Amino acid sequence: MSGIILKGNRYSGNTIVSNCFIDEYMAEANGAQLKIYLYLMRCIEADEPVTVPLLADRFNYTETDIIRSLLYWARKGIISLEFDENRNVTGIVLNDPAEAEETEVVLPKKTVSTEKKRRGNYTASDIDRFGSKNEVKQLIFATEQYLSRTLNPTDMNTMLFIYDELGFSTDLLEYLIEYCVGKGKTQIKYIEQTAIGWAENGVKTVKDAKSHVRGYGSNDYFTVLKAFGITDRKPVEVEIEYVDRWQNEYGYEMDMILEAAARTMKAIAKPSFPYTDKILRSWSEGGVRTVDDIGNIYPVWGSASKQAGLTRTEEKKRTAPKNSANSKIHYSLERQYNFDELEAELLKKQRNKRYNRA
Repeated sequence: MSGIILKGNRYSGNTIVSNCFIDEYMAEANGAQLKIYLYLMRCIEADEPVTVPLLADRFNYTETDIIRSLLYWARKGIISLEFDENRNVTGIVLNDPAEAEETEVVLPKKTVSTEKKRRGNYTASDIDRFGSKNEVKQLIFATEQYLSRTLNPTDMNTMLFIYDELGFSTDLLEYLIEYCVGKGKTQIKYIEQTAIGWAENGVKTVKDAKSHVRGYGSNDYFTVLKAFGITDRKPVEVEIEYVDRWQNEYGYEMDMILEAAARTMKAIAKPSFPYTDKILRSWSEGGVRTVDDIGNIYPVWGSASKQAGLTRTEEKKRTAPKNSANSKIHYSLERQYNFDELEAELLKKQRNKRYNRA
């Protein structure tokens, strides 16, 4: 890469920093941005050559880190940038901070595609520089724990691509890997394709990623909605919280959740996440872990009874002698899981809400 033409005021013997810069701009800038700006001023004073790779080597940053810092100052109006047709920086003009105005930086259309750069690989020097950053060292350690193996050069190349070209922070990269591993996907190709998908959908932070996964990336929420007969919208936040609770707090797989949803629809003939939650909470407290357990722990609601076409009263009489201890246990469990009572309770709450609003 050819040298960058650096333009600005020169001062003999010292690097002078404007008080306006210190007062108005220094507090908001991060360490990398401050280092790059001060070094540019130093290079102008000494008439030293400047290139993006030279800056990256000097401060142990990636070239993308350097470009980001330059673009930050360009948007602030502190510097002006000149580019060639491939978005390489060819000129930097240091402006007077007292006269700087925030501006939009318009980049020329990039002729080198993301796909070409991804397949072209990074150099060993690029990867070494990337891996030497403290936050990246922590990321590598966490990733190796998630994947249960040591990262190879292909892994590192892909991680650098996601960090450098897609612009993922180390926090977002770690969440990406955690998310993929949680889905049982540990192949680096799958992780890369997921990252590209997130980037194309505007994911820039961990918060963005969680929102994206909830709204689009997880089929579980849509599966539950479909079980309720809802197919024309995405899940809302409260519905997502219910499904998360059923899976993470109660520890149920989707077959149990769908079973509870089916029983909800049969009992009250309408979708109700609170109603389904009562069913699953009752099962959780009663030790029900599988669909077969429902029939074993709650015989009145077992599949055999349904197949035989027995009513709840008939099944109760059939399964336990009157006044026996076993009958009392079954009655207690049935009371704990009584759809009629659940429905009455929900209707009562709805009436109370309408009355209070009135």
